[in-house]
Formats: sequence, structure tokens, C-alpha cells
Amino acid sequence: MNRRESGFTLMELMVVIVIVAILAAVAVPLYVNYVKDAQRTEAKGAIGAVITAEQTYYQLNGKYTGDTFVPNPQPPTNQTLNCDLTDALSNWGIVVSVGTDPTTGFQVVATGKSSATQGRKVTLNYSRTKTPEWIEE
Repeated sequence: MNRRESGFTLMELMVVIVIVAILAAVAVPLYVNYVKDAQRTEAKGAIGAVITAEQTYYQLNGKYTGDTFVPNPQPPTNQTLNCDLTDALSNWGIVVSVGTDPTTGFQVVATGKSSATQGRKVTLNYSRTKTPEWIEE
């Protein structure tokens, strides 16, 4: 009587588990970095929209202006820039400030406010005479 049993041995299962663990150890950090890059890109896109609005405001008024962007459903009460940041405001709080001379430049700070972006900050220092400076924390 020759019985043939089919199935996996313990050693085969252990090898498969080790391979899956190695793949997970490589894939998870790559995924986390990918998510952080996407969040940073979202903030930079919103800041880019603010730059365009500030430059338009400068052309019309001869100076830059500060502004604070608030998410809906709150109506923006002090918004002087014509800039729609509705999508970005779900993850970021955006504040535009000018220095002592509003004709030379401005600063835009996007601060993470959702659980996904908490503790993150992207800052742009814009000057008419220098290259824009990005700071990411």
C-alpha cells in the first residue's frame, strides 16, 4: 500500500513567510516616503497658487499682501488674494505674511493640520531680488 500525501512541508511554509517578510520590509518604507512626497507636493502646489495670486496683487497694487486661508464651511473674512485653495486646506493651514517693506517680498507657510500631515511644514520665502527659498520640515 503506497499512499501519496500532498501538502506543504513546514520548511516550505517558512521559506514563503521569510520571502513575504523581506518584501514587506522593503515596500513599507517606500510607501511611507511616497505618501510624504505626495503631501509635500500638495503643499507646494498650493503655495504655487499663492505665488501667482500675490504676483497678480502686486501688479494691481504695487505691493504684496498678507492673508490667511481658512477652510470651508467658514467663509474667508479677510481674504484679499483671489486664490482657491479648497482642496489643500483639508490638510494644510496656509498663512501669507509680508515683511516691513511689502514691496520686496513675502513668505508663505503651509502647516500640516490633518492627522496625515501633522507636524509637517513647508515654507517659501519669496523676494523680488533673490531666488525663492523653499524650507521643508
